[in-house]
Amino acid sequence: MMMVMCCLDSLDALKVQGQPQVQVQINPLEVVQFISGGFVPMNEMCERAGMNERQIFERTKAVFEYFNLPFDVQG
Repeated sequence: MMMVMCCLDSLDALKVQGQPQVQVQINPLEVVQFISGGFVPMNEMCERAGMNERQIFERTKAVFEYFNLPFDVQG
């Protein structure tokens, strides 16, 4: 997550009253645009590693879930 945040164009830090730490907000669309650029190389590496289509699908789903992004594609 930290690497992705470093590559984004913008993020917002918010200080919430009564909370000891700031919160960081990122634009979900910007995250999708960033990670979508890596899916072709990821799929190629997965295929070369001998993963089947279902395993690649599950890996893609896991990436979306990691970033708390919706994933409504049927497997």
